[in-house]
Amino acid sequence: MFMPKNTSWLLILMSQAFITLTTEVRADSYLARYLCIAQGDMRQNGGQSKVHSRMEFRVYQDDEGNPYLTRGVGHVLVGEKRSELLSQRYAYYGLFQFHKIRANPNYRPVKYTHHYQFKPFHARFTNKVDGGGMWGYWVMPKTLDKTLKAHYVFQAGSHMGGTIDYNCQ
Repeated sequence: MFMPKNTSWLLILMSQAFITLTTEVRADSYLARYLCIAQGDMRQNGGQSKVHSRMEFRVYQDDEGNPYLTRGVGHVLVGEKRSELLSQRYAYYGLFQFHKIRANPNYRPVKYTHHYQFKPFHARFTNKVDGGGMWGYWVMPKTLDKTLKAHYVFQAGSHMGGTIDYNCQ
């Protein structure tokens, strides 16, 4: 049998190939991509407000089965019901962008049973009305269908808060 003089490089190459073939590589699983839109009235304590919002993100699952949202972008515009939303001086506006938001493993829903809660879900930039800021959590069903209803339960500034209901596709 013929063997080259220096076989160490061959043994290294063969062992790397063996390790590559026998090592199980796990990657996160892509589940869905959603575009969620809310336009019209928002649910709020003490009344309703006008809302225009759009959120887009992808849903993945890690190798332990835990879901997370990624590549998220969107905006939320909320104002008073009695006038045109975009012309309001005191409308609350937030821009959203995130890389990865994991589901809250300690979420014990009372209202949104069979749903995931993704927290934190904060605006990256706001128009600083009423002290600024927009924060809350995203809620969506555990069953990911082609279309679904999702919710953003939030607080903005010092006085605005409520739930925005989205239709997602």
